Amino acid sequence: MAKNPYFFDSTSEQRLVEDLTEETIRTMGRDVYYLPREFANKDVIFGEDPISKFKGSYKIEMYVNSVGGFEGQGDIVSKFGIEIKDRVELVVSKKRFSNLISREDSDISRPKEGDLIYFPDSDTLFEINFVEHENPFYPLGKLYTYVLSCEAFTYSYETFDTGHTFIDDVSTDMS
Repeated sequence: MAKNPYFFDSTSEQRLVEDLTEETIRTMGRDVYYLPREFANKDVIFGEDPISKFKGSYKIEMYVNSVGGFEGQGDIVSKFGIEIKDRVELVVSKKRFSNLISREDSDISRPKEGDLIYFPDSDTLFEINFVEHENPFYPLGKLYTYVLSCEAFTYSYETFDTGHTFIDDVSTDMS
């Protein structure tokens, strides 16, 4: 059966849903800092860079999708020491991301895997593991958000020069 010809995806309704989504995230979300990763010498086989840098930061609001706090396995004590396995799922508006971040840095078109999110409330860095751009799946024929699956960041001698001492001190605290 074909789609009903009397109902169609109008751009005015798409803009309304997009604006409502952005307003909800700005109202119910948390202010975080998005830190894009800059690669100096990327290994194409393993997809990593031992000397990557974080030179800038952008304050943006994101909605915490996991309402019960940080998920994951929590803090684990093993023979290698304490491992923090916290996970969080964040939702960010595509429109807000492009207006705030992509406008300032044209190289950043969307959140990327490997970039960091700094949570000021818990003084924690999270690394983006996966960016889902089709969730929810095309309401009214358009996508409005990115869903970021993040895990607690494991420091491995990256350089931080974001201009915010509370973020840059992470490298001195961790080393």
